Amino acid sequence: DEEVLHLPAVLEGYDVCIISSSALDGCPSSAIILSKNLKTVEVGAFDGCLGLKDLYFMGDRPEMGRILEGVTVHAMPSAEGWEDAETIRTATEDGVEYAFLPDGVVAVGGSATDGSVVIRGNIDGVGVVGVAEYAFAGTMADDGNVRRRADVSKVVIEEGLRSIGQRAFYYCDVKDVSLPETLESIGDEAFRACLYLEEAVFPESVGYIGFEAFRECRSLKDLDVSSRFVGEGAFYICDGLESVRVGTEVCPRMFGYCSSLSRVEMEDGAGSIGYGAFNRCSSLTSVSIPDGVSAIGPEAFRDCSSLRKADLNGTEEIGASAFRGCVSLRSLDLPSSVSRLGGYAFADCLGLEDVYASGDAPEGDSTAFLNVDATVHCRSADARSWEDSGFGLAVDANRGVDATLLLAAALAVVAAAIVVIVAMFRKRRPARMGTRNGLSKRFSFREVCRGRPYAKCAIMYIGYT
Repeated sequence: DEEVLHLPAVLEGYDVCIISSSALDGCPSSAIILSKNLKTVEVGAFDGCLGLKDLYFMGDRPEMGRILEGVTVHAMPSAEGWEDAETIRTATEDGVEYAFLPDGVVAVGGSATDGSVVIRGNIDGVGVVGVAEYAFAGTMADDGNVRRRADVSKVVIEEGLRSIGQRAFYYCDVKDVSLPETLESIGDEAFRACLYLEEAVFPESVGYIGFEAFRECRSLKDLDVSSRFVGEGAFYICDGLESVRVGTEVCPRMFGYCSSLSRVEMEDGAGSIGYGAFNRCSSLTSVSIPDGVSAIGPEAFRDCSSLRKADLNGTEEIGASAFRGCVSLRSLDLPSSVSRLGGYAFADCLGLEDVYASGDAPEGDSTAFLNVDATVHCRSADARSWEDSGFGLAVDANRGVDATLLLAAALAVVAAAIVVIVAMFRKRRPARMGTRNGLSKRFSFREVCRGRPYAKCAIMYIGYT
């Protein structure tokens, strides 16, 4: 809703604590909702917000300057320091508290019943649209550590809800979450460090999974996140994860440090693989890059120590340290589409012995194969480019020598062998009588051949004899 602006509670892992002067200059929204993290609102923060009518504060009163004339301030009834503010309407059902905001009702917190939380799709005849940030999250202790939310083990979210806010279940001990078919977005760090969450089934309606949304969810086993936009590090350090299916974009750090991940399926049409996407996935043994992937980002598969096979298909650029430290990689097929290798792209692949190149050497520097004692097998026409590349690889120019010539030679050997066999049969017994048009005739080898290739006529002759 363009009329209502929700300011984020966090940005890429950092709390949004200050709104600086003129930060919202020109904002057209009539209502702004501010998170409970907010500590300071500087003088002039809302200057230029000509259509602003209402401010909704979800937490305690921050240090703040003047508010524009004609703007009404609203605050939660439990928040401190808001004696002069309008109270946000709330309602409680089954232990869950809901707040009535200008763009819909949101669940803002509450308590579990026998370990379960049910978030309703409708309260007092008004549709519930989402779960607010920090609604069922752990709390920050004075020592800087997060105290886990241990009373919630099961969450049921009814149909109608469209969003789960930032850090909504942050450091929560939830094991089972039921997501509605109406859900569209999951906010940044929404389920971060839900250590016991065993399954995440995303409805087709979900189009966005935020930054580090499921980071450190260490009990997840299988995921299908195809056809969705996924934020950086969404499943970072999910070290129980074994199998994933991903869509057309693999974001940076998406599955980094998922040490149990052994199976990855990527959709055709994928465009790129981001920085550190599979960094240190130490159980991954093979990966097939779809034809549509033009670039593999820096450190994408770095230190995948069990990786033995990498099908690069139509990849054009391999980033810095993309496969560095893949010590189980023994051979590599490098397609002609690869035009550039970043620094240290295959450095420290200590087991790499053979690189089979389909084209000339890509651009790159001397670090691309640092500490690798391997031989590149290429066509004679491409040998000079590999010798001059500076990669430090031994060059074997006999690849495909030329496959056509080898095939012709092999066929010639087969034909000669057949001729010898035929000659041996010929010595042992004369050719049998053949029958054509009711007449009997003894055929010689020369008559059977009559200009045909030797291999073919030898086979025909054996048929006659």
